[in-house]
Amino acid sequence: MEGWSILAQILILLAAATVFGLAAQRVGQNAVTGYLLAGVVLAPFFWRAAGRDVIRLLAEIGVAMLLFTIGLEFSLTRLRALGVRVMWLGLTQILGTTAVVAVVALLAGMPVRAAVVIGTAAAMSSTTVLMRLISERSELDSAHGRAALGVSLMQDLAVVPAMLLIPLLAGAQEGAQGLRLLVSAFAKAGALLTGLYVLMRWGAPRVLLRAAHAQNRDLPVLLAAIACLGSSWVSHELGLSAVLGAFAAGIILSDCMLAEQVRADVIPLRAAFLPLFFTSAGMLAGVADWTGVSQLAALVAGLIAVKTGVVLAAGIALRLPAPEALRAGLSLAQVGEFSFVLLEFARSSGLLEERLVRLLLAVSVASLVLSPPLVAAAPRLAFWLASRRSGWAAPGAAAEKGPHNHVVVIGFGPAGRQVVESLREQGQIVVVVDLNPKTAAGSSAELPIEFGDATQEEILRRAGVPRARAVVVTVPDPLTARNVVAQARRLAGAAPVIARARYHIHRDALGEAGADRVVSEEVVVGRELAREALAALQIRP
Repeated sequence: MEGWSILAQILILLAAATVFGLAAQRVGQNAVTGYLLAGVVLAPFFWRAAGRDVIRLLAEIGVAMLLFTIGLEFSLTRLRALGVRVMWLGLTQILGTTAVVAVVALLAGMPVRAAVVIGTAAAMSSTTVLMRLISERSELDSAHGRAALGVSLMQDLAVVPAMLLIPLLAGAQEGAQGLRLLVSAFAKAGALLTGLYVLMRWGAPRVLLRAAHAQNRDLPVLLAAIACLGSSWVSHELGLSAVLGAFAAGIILSDCMLAEQVRADVIPLRAAFLPLFFTSAGMLAGVADWTGVSQLAALVAGLIAVKTGVVLAAGIALRLPAPEALRAGLSLAQVGEFSFVLLEFARSSGLLEERLVRLLLAVSVASLVLSPPLVAAAPRLAFWLASRRSGWAAPGAAAEKGPHNHVVVIGFGPAGRQVVESLREQGQIVVVVDLNPKTAAGSSAELPIEFGDATQEEILRRAGVPRARAVVVTVPDPLTARNVVAQARRLAGAAPVIARARYHIHRDALGEAGADRVVSEEVVVGRELAREALAALQIRP
């Protein structure tokens, strides 16, 4: 009977998440905001009817499934492709945020061990929310999008040692006994990861190949379910966090043969895992003491300021343009899924008190609710910062230097390279502006490449935009492209500005910003697909 009761509670949670998620999207918010608010609203009822243990069980089930799907999308190759600078940014963000928040917690009277846990939890951001927000805004290919994604991936990796250190922090042992506890925890984790690696590397591919030959679409899903639940159970039996095993299984399975098919079959199940976890997390925060609204607001504001400030400072130190670093920091200002896991694990280990955990969960939920409007406001704040920084420089200091009567191409990705190649074949002098330092390192007398953020006036002046014959903006990110077009239009005089619109809906916005001609990728791709279809059908247009 109890099992059916839990099933009814899951059904209520999913139904409430659906209603609140749709309502959040109707008012321009992310669906995750609705899931969290659904949990906060349902918390008083569920706390009386189901009890604390059932709510935590639902949250653990949801987060284990969710982190397994996140692990499936994780890729070390993808992380390496983001570059060393982004990896350093991630490491600096984790250590810097942990240190600042831990010091604040110590000043507030927290014990050292509790302060370290709180700082570590605060350093984590939501990979799920981040991916949704920057994907919806078509910012995955932007400089700040790549930076934020890289930092998020580094945070995901950092959870493994964090989860292993919590039992050590919770123990009273010191000296040799504490060292033995630490070695034991890492040995258990090593054994778990080794066993998972062997099974996923050699056992899983054989099963998947047989499933593929038999054209059985059920086996990949069953294999994924066994990997997720089995690794969670083994991790729990070893005294580690159950969600750690689920996340590790997802990462290892992501690199095995036919992993793409597993992702295609399993990732859609996140539609159920995601609202289940966030609604359960909202319920845990919903029973916190919300009477001290001013204290809660101060904590949320402080958290956002610290996380954004650390990324901004680290980004500038690593030569990331300040506006891009600011946008990356605002994208990472919320608290993530792993933060909930760390706080709950610390509570169950005796490191944090129940009341404190509820307060911290309330702060986490509030930061997640504020994340969509923060990301939406980030372009305006970045533009303001860029204008302030360009105002500090001497406008026109380089007005008479550099080439004349040339074409400035902004962005040197695949599209930008094709533009440059075509222009140079026609004998045009070209100057490139790009944000990738490796690209700028290839600058030569024949093809000058300026390194910098093209939303900043001094960068465009250095490339000679006021003296150019034309400016071509190939930046894929629509908001960045609009800012670049606006700056280029102001400096280029009568020279034409040609811009790339990744999606047709952004075409008018680029025109309003000052682009004389806009090339819509969707229109070009549609024409090319139609041409190829006619050719395949042997129909002459």
